[in-house]
Amino acid sequence: MSSILQALARHARERGGEIAVEGDHGALSWQELEAESHHLGELMGEASRLGLFMDNAPAWLVADLAALRRRIICVPVPGFFSAAQTQHVIEDAGLDIILSDDPSLADTLGGDWRGRRIEVAGQPLTLARRFGRRPPPMPGILKITYTSGTTGSPRGVRLGAEAVEPVAESLCRLSGACTGDRALALLPLAILLENIGSLYVPILAGARMLLPSAPSLGLQGSGNLDPGTLGDCLMRLRPTAMIMPPQLLKLLMGLSHAGRLPDSFRFLAVGGAPLPASQVERARELGLPVYQGYGLSEAASVVAMNTPTASRATSVGKALPHCELRISADGEILVRGALFRGYLHQEDWNPQKFLPTGDLGYLDAEGFLHVMGRRKNLIINAYGRNLSPEWLEAELLAEPVLAQAAVFGDGRPWLSAVLVPASGAERSAVDQAVTRVNGRLPDYARVMGYVLAQEAFALQNRQATANGRIRRDVIHEQYRPQLDALYQGVTARVL
Repeated sequence: MSSILQALARHARERGGEIAVEGDHGALSWQELEAESHHLGELMGEASRLGLFMDNAPAWLVADLAALRRRIICVPVPGFFSAAQTQHVIEDAGLDIILSDDPSLADTLGGDWRGRRIEVAGQPLTLARRFGRRPPPMPGILKITYTSGTTGSPRGVRLGAEAVEPVAESLCRLSGACTGDRALALLPLAILLENIGSLYVPILAGARMLLPSAPSLGLQGSGNLDPGTLGDCLMRLRPTAMIMPPQLLKLLMGLSHAGRLPDSFRFLAVGGAPLPASQVERARELGLPVYQGYGLSEAASVVAMNTPTASRATSVGKALPHCELRISADGEILVRGALFRGYLHQEDWNPQKFLPTGDLGYLDAEGFLHVMGRRKNLIINAYGRNLSPEWLEAELLAEPVLAQAAVFGDGRPWLSAVLVPASGAERSAVDQAVTRVNGRLPDYARVMGYVLAQEAFALQNRQATANGRIRRDVIHEQYRPQLDALYQGVTARVL
């Protein structure tokens, strides 16, 4: 039996009346959570593949557990996917049942779908079934998570319990998760890391899960966040554990400076993009217990993490106990242990093989992993110097007046950047920030010219992913004329 379901049953038996999860539509005790998952599983019947089209809520958790209980493959569909991407997932994954908080969804699915209204965890939802088509069995697959990528259609990653559960168990143990924790999901639960870290880890630990909707957190659309609303939500919920990208950490640091954060935090996991050691140290000086980690969907979200007992600000931590890391001859990070079964519609991955991550890095003498950047992003300047733009972007983002940065310069004599200033920052302040950063860098790694972005890098303009990772190809294409002008001497360089 699943270790997650075993933990749920134990909590329902031993602490049945205690609150397990709460959200905008109310709360469920451990006993109620188990009962709701049983009931929804019965409503799902003999379905094969469930699509979850929902904002964060206790009902999302109930549906995920019901699928796990019935051995139905769960396919979370991010709300930030375009209509075309969503339709691709429906067909590509062969969904035969969908649960959604959108009452009009069934009407848009097509003639072979039939929907009805149900209530899950106090929330009205639409349960839609597809008739006339049953997908072939996929034994042992627990979940299919889709990665949006930078171009083209999303790709399905097939994950079994042998990958997902060891990751959840390792994270639970290494993070020190306990019954007193209050785990808040900031990112959409459709993101694999949030699904495992903010649901499965708390279930294993017996901690309370906090699942407010995006509007309750201050999220407007798919990319804008109101700091005031987020600060109020955090003060009210008093979470102890959260997962976030570096951009959200920067926002939290601003709220901390303004005295608008609770003193409840115990473990703040940060991932998705590199953090400079200086930012980690400043966050900790503000009382934010930040622990950087690293992973990928093909390895069930996390392969290395800093912990309260083993932490180094310059690294992404040590390998999780079930993982083995190696560095190839050309510097690529390779991982083995708790890996995916393979991509959907492709052959199985051999679990004995090391998986190339596409990231460059090294292991230090104490076993801490240091990530240098994406292999495909490597900049080789006109003088043959190799540079990882992620390193330089992290240094730029350590400056409070800079919200986002994308560094370029492949084949060029010096580096340039597209910068997004923080709200209210003047051009002179940006100049000073870039000058300070350049003073910390060797001459070949300095950003000698920059362009101010017309808007933030976001999901809406396809210039960022859901976890805050920039899409540099899209950004470069958007700002190519201005960047070319920098090298023609039209805009003065920052020295």
